[in-house]
Amino acid sequence: MKKKNSIVKIGAAFSVVFVLLLAGCASTGGGPAASGKQAAASATPVPSPVYYGSGSGATQTEAMNQAKIAAVRKASADLLGVAAAAAKRDEVETALFGKGGVNAYVYNDSMEIIDRGGSDGDFSLTLGIKINLESVAAVLRGAGIYGGQVLPQGGEVALVDQPRPAISAPQPATATTEATPSAGQEEVPEEASASTSGEIDPQEAALIQDIVGNLSYMVYYDEESVTDQFLATTAVGMANKYLAQNGMNYVDLEQIERLKKDQEMAYEEETGQSISMIQWIANKLNADIYIEIAVDANSETKSGRYYGSASVNLKNFDASTGSGRGTAYYQTVPPAMSTVSEKDALNNAVASATYNAIQKAIEQAQLYTRQELSQGIKYTLVIQNTPDSRMMRNFEKKIERKVKNIRKLSYAPEESRYEVRLIGRITDLEDLVYDATEGVSGMEGTFLVFQRGNSITFDTGL
Repeated sequence: MKKKNSIVKIGAAFSVVFVLLLAGCASTGGGPAASGKQAAASATPVPSPVYYGSGSGATQTEAMNQAKIAAVRKASADLLGVAAAAAKRDEVETALFGKGGVNAYVYNDSMEIIDRGGSDGDFSLTLGIKINLESVAAVLRGAGIYGGQVLPQGGEVALVDQPRPAISAPQPATATTEATPSAGQEEVPEEASASTSGEIDPQEAALIQDIVGNLSYMVYYDEESVTDQFLATTAVGMANKYLAQNGMNYVDLEQIERLKKDQEMAYEEETGQSISMIQWIANKLNADIYIEIAVDANSETKSGRYYGSASVNLKNFDASTGSGRGTAYYQTVPPAMSTVSEKDALNNAVASATYNAIQKAIEQAQLYTRQELSQGIKYTLVIQNTPDSRMMRNFEKKIERKVKNIRKLSYAPEESRYEVRLIGRITDLEDLVYDATEGVSGMEGTFLVFQRGNSITFDTGL
């Protein structure tokens, strides 16, 4: 065993030496002046711009390779334009990386390693490297993938250097995060902390992960801000496309429109318009999170080409309570270009901005949900016909062992009301109530009256 460990350590040492040698080659001719030049991004488009990428792997070499792939992904997305890159993501991946390696698209002698970390079996690395745009464009054209600067008739391709990133902790490159176009200006408020308090046992942690990973989303446009119905629908469609591509549960737009049209009277009768119709529909269609998209877009024509700019603002809400679950904003910079029409340019701009923003909106929704779940979701439990206070105290003792917390809000012979915090869904709370009441004399016949949102009501039958 000792001999095997020694071999592993020696192999890891050689990996580190190899990376250091490469880093030394990349910094040849360096010094303060060279570093300063590279830190300032070029304002002039060039055929071999510097792009940055992060990667992880079991070895330093594997992490380096993944970081190169991430950089090439970003450059290809900027070449194609955000809309085309998003729509043809799988085709681009296959064309660029399906058969050969990444080294055909980069100039290895330009590589600069700007951050690294990890230990045996778990390495991460961030680098900057010049991209051979001509090579990337040629492969895309050969696969019949066009858009942006990659045109069927060929032509020169050029991009500006990416700004050097401020490194804190490099993130691994994945198809979801790195394949997405990088152009744009993005602001995502840090409205929730990723850290959670309280102890979570493995079973609860697994349940939290399962719930977060299987959230159901409903996306709709903000009706009060709509100025162009077509663009609003485009934004919803692109958001749903992202959800579908990533295997997430979502409500189709046609379902929303159909229910909205046919059930307005039922909505008013059930809610008295105390909640928005969109929240009511989200509940009806069993969505956990609903997202409202506001779109602002404009276009212009220059030299026979059409340009569209768009900014989208996505607001997340808990479908049960209507409370906020984070926001995301994205603006297309530079504008999307089309040779067809202004409408096509606007459509491309809205689609690309939405595709970028929806990722952050989902991250925010999941972050809030994970944080809330770690403390237990707050439910209101109402039990009708509770004439015996001692019986109800026995019920509390039974159920408090199975939940994070239970707090009595009020008691009367006609009704007892509780606030319950539970890591689980409301159906889990329903099952816990049945289990608890079966063990309390006088409550064996308890039955469900109704459930709405995060409130559930039972009757003892007494």
